[in-house]
Amino acid sequence: MVLRAWRALVEMVRLRRERSRDRYQLAAMTERELGDCGITRAEIEYELHKPRRRR
Repeated sequence: MVLRAWRALVEMVRLRRERSRDRYQLAAMTERELGDCGITRAEIEYELHKPRRRR
């Protein structure tokens, strides 16, 4: 049971790091690159400034 909880915690931390890295990579993209992806700068700003529990 402890091992299962530990694995779940490790997975949660991994996912949070991955999502954080993805958000900041999007924030570094140019307007043209964002347009190619179909994402606006406003959508990225919204994601970056949401409270952590809602991300």
